[in-house]
Amino acid sequence: MRLSFRRVEKFVVLATLATVVVVGALRLGVGRFLSSTQGKAMVANRLGSALGMPVEVSEINVGDASSSFRFRVMDPADPKAEVLNVTSASADVSAADLVTGRVAPSALKLSGASLTLRVAPDGQVLTPLPPLPGGSGPVPTVIIQNGSVSISQAGRPPFALHGINLKLEPAGPIIALSGDVNDPKWGAWTVRGEVLRDTRTGWVELESRNAPLDAPLLASVPFVPQNLFDEVMSTDRAAVVVRLSVSSDRDVLPAVEIRQTRRIFGIPVEATIRLAPTSDSYLLVPLP
Repeated sequence: MRLSFRRVEKFVVLATLATVVVVGALRLGVGRFLSSTQGKAMVANRLGSALGMPVEVSEINVGDASSSFRFRVMDPADPKAEVLNVTSASADVSAADLVTGRVAPSALKLSGASLTLRVAPDGQVLTPLPPLPGGSGPVPTVIIQNGSVSISQAGRPPFALHGINLKLEPAGPIIALSGDVNDPKWGAWTVRGEVLRDTRTGWVELESRNAPLDAPLLASVPFVPQNLFDEVMSTDRAAVVVRLSVSSDRDVLPAVEIRQTRRIFGIPVEATIRLAPTSDSYLLVPLP
């Protein structure tokens, strides 16, 4: 029996079209499932298991090689208290990865991420947070665009910082942190830091060449003694470096250096003060 080349060609074309239709239908079906209430709940459960905290997923958009979704991370002690709200999170994760649970993105982009923390009067962070990544296993590069942080510490005004743009990039045993902040009240800052994966400790440093020394703003700064900045000239500006170190038990240890330039008889004079620890607190000490 002879089989003409034209028939073979026609069969291949039809088979290809059928394959495309079937694959497209499967992708459409998976996309519809993930966009359903059950699909969002499945993704939320898997994300919550990875973070160790309750997660709510409100939107999912699935592509061939990447996905984006909107989610919130809630406080386990208070299901109504929001810890993290991400307007849009995108990663190189396909629909099949989400369904099968094989989710290991190499890059993660968070747009409009808002972090809310509660801090005790002694500076202890009360809000539960996901554990820092350990020394084994891959860690994706994380890019945060237009993020914000809100911190409520008992006994002082709420602290808020907006316009945060950061990049967290794994580099062997550390995760390097870099970026900037452009806040309408606090001004422009550069950010750098490191997280040690083995010890789960780290530090972050913020630096501004022209930071505002406004009394209401300074009164809201967390983790430092409440009346620490009373001796600093308010309604002035200065070069400021703030460094926060995080210990293995999540204690936050602050370090601050303020360089003010004043004019005495028209002559600019620079004065530097630095945060120094005392037996039970901290004190701003002028440097010679």
